[in-house]
Amino acid sequence: MKNSMIVVASMFATSLAFAHGCPGEMKKIDAALPTAKLSQADASKVQELRAKGEEQHKTGKHSESMATLGEAKKMLGM
Repeated sequence: MKNSMIVVASMFATSLAFAHGCPGEMKKIDAALPTAKLSQADASKVQELRAKGEEQHKTGKHSESMATLGEAKKMLGM
């Protein structure tokens, strides 16, 4: 019983860490996008990924949000 409580607490803490990480990643993307040397198509794709990541964050899908935002950051060379 004690071990299962520890596992549940760890999962909850990890979930919170992802929840607070998403806005920081969005801010990094927002800061890098204006000066990024990307084609118009790539810049649009980054903006779409950023918006998708924000929507995933708002719906509580923090792992998915971090993955989506990571893809946007990769396109930006971050």
